[in-house]
Amino acid sequence: MLYLQRSVVPENLIGHQTVVRFTFTDIADMSDWWLLVVDEDVEICVSDPGKDVDVYLTTSVRTMAGIWMGDTTYRKAIASGDLKVDGLRALTRNIPAWLGNSIFADIPSASEI
Repeated sequence: MLYLQRSVVPENLIGHQTVVRFTFTDIADMSDWWLLVVDEDVEICVSDPGKDVDVYLTTSVRTMAGIWMGDTTYRKAIASGDLKVDGLRALTRNIPAWLGNSIFADIPSASEI
C-alpha cells in the first residue's frame, strides 16, 4: 500500500478530496485499506476514515501487484473478473491517470531479456 500511496497523482483526481477503498479478497486480517487524498496529501488508512468513498477496488493482492508492476492492466483485470471497480465514472474510466504503475513497470522482465 505504501507503493500505491506513492503512485497516486493527486492533480489528476477530481475535486478537493478523493477516497479510494481497497478490499483484498485473499487476506483475512486487514483486508480493507483506504487511500485518502486531500489536495496534494495522500494518506493510507487501515480503518475507515469516515468519509464518503469515491472508488471501490476489490481484488487480490497478487492482481493489484501485477497491475502495479505492469504485468497486466486495469482493463484486463476488470475484463477477467480479477478486479471489480465501482464508483464515480469520472474516476473509474481512467484509473491509470491517477493511480500510476511502478517505475519498473516498463522494464522487461528477466525472462524477456
